[in-house]
Amino acid sequence: MWEETLKQINHSVTPRRAAALWGDVSSLQLASDGINLVYRFECNKKGRYLRITHPRIRTREALASALDFQKHLYEFDVPICQPLSSLQGNYIEEVKQEDKIFLAHVNEEVAGNHIHFNHEDISIYQTWGMALAKLHRAAAHYQPATGCSFLNWLDLWKDLDKYVQAEDEAVRNEYHQISQWFLGLPQNTDIFGLTHGDHRTGNVLYDGNHVFIIDFDEPVYHWFCADIARPFLELDRRKFMEWQPKLGSFLNAYASIFHLDHQLIKSLPWFIRMKNLEMYLWTKHNWLNPVAPGGGSTANWLNEMRQVIDNPVYDWNW
Repeated sequence: MWEETLKQINHSVTPRRAAALWGDVSSLQLASDGINLVYRFECNKKGRYLRITHPRIRTREALASALDFQKHLYEFDVPICQPLSSLQGNYIEEVKQEDKIFLAHVNEEVAGNHIHFNHEDISIYQTWGMALAKLHRAAAHYQPATGCSFLNWLDLWKDLDKYVQAEDEAVRNEYHQISQWFLGLPQNTDIFGLTHGDHRTGNVLYDGNHVFIIDFDEPVYHWFCADIARPFLELDRRKFMEWQPKLGSFLNAYASIFHLDHQLIKSLPWFIRMKNLEMYLWTKHNWLNPVAPGGGSTANWLNEMRQVIDNPVYDWNW
């Protein structure tokens, strides 16, 4: 549904009209055409990112809630991209295209390239761990503005049930095991709160000195460990001993800023299993493009993910 909706955008007119609501526009270019359309442009010689969606994909209320959280984080000096108000003082603007209305908002550009796990200097992972800890520390003090609301992890998890019923016994069993484990976890404010929701390497930038976290489309009430585990999904097919020092550096730095529950850290594989199954089911039943979200063949990606699901990591011997 979302792909067909966003295909209706007139790329030569509508994005420029939207960006102009934030000021004079130069060099507007499409940066990403996933579940949002993202354009980079310059205004007063500063880089900015315009994000466009449609109310059928994301309601105005959901977008306003995410921006309220993002503004709170920025005000608490969390290293993230700054949301910008338009010339009219609005953080969200409606943009008309014939009989259609799209929703637009803009973030200030932050410096850096996407972080990765091939750095030899483990101090980079310390910087990253501290950045995420600052986000969680600020999130623990967040009080949503009137009218703002967010999904809970269980809302998202139960929504997968319609896909699970169409799967074979192995997938149904994995879903059941994960469900039972998470339903038994405590949810106190030291370990549970509003999370980034999509804290992967593609949403983390490193400029050589600082780490910045971007893309606040999916904040969700979850255990903070879900954000910690998310980027390490990309390494679960490597031997744990190969990247344990990087995880250790990340976690030690995180713990210097915000509470870290060591029992939950030992359970990070459960968070990885949950996210792997969620991504597999959502992609299998929603992604129509033959090219996978991260590039390559969607069919190959699904086959690889199925192997991971059938052979989950149970213990990291942490």
